Amino acid sequence: MRRFDASRLLPVAPADVSARSCPATLAVVQACRLGAGPATRPLGQPWQPPRIEWPFGVLHVASLEVARRACLALDGTWLLVDAPSAAARWRVRLAALGADAAWWRPLQAHDVWDAGIAASLADLQGFVPRRATLIVVENAWVDAAGARVLAQLEQQARTGPRAVRLLLAGGTAPPFARTVGG
Repeated sequence: MRRFDASRLLPVAPADVSARSCPATLAVVQACRLGAGPATRPLGQPWQPPRIEWPFGVLHVASLEVARRACLALDGTWLLVDAPSAAARWRVRLAALGADAAWWRPLQAHDVWDAGIAASLADLQGFVPRRATLIVVENAWVDAAGARVLAQLEQQARTGPRAVRLLLAGGTAPPFARTVGG
């Protein structure tokens, strides 16, 4: 099983945010989950591409902190922080691995995503998700090279294992991005 792509995505630390959530964060999380499922394959045919309603989406949020909070809300960080023991943290991790392996099981609202910050759109060249993924790019300007990477991500998401959401945080929203979170 592939691991988190730390060469392309930097995980968000709990210290990077001032609060766990806000209405804007909840709106971003909801927008990310919209159409990300069911991500199932037929029980006897795990090699088939998964059924995903909206495999790739580009979103925009004005606040960088809201984008970071959304990463933490989706990636299971708060579940690990709140776990009362090392054994409970292992159960959270094992549940995530189990959900990844269960190709027949619909994506659940409590399933963890991979989530992190990419330094630039160009750094995402060749990115392949292992599970539902939120990628945040802060203050990104979508130039021709970035547009090519977006097209590549969208193309591969059509047959990829899970939905991918690219969240452009801060700056001006490009016309093709859906603005969320106020």
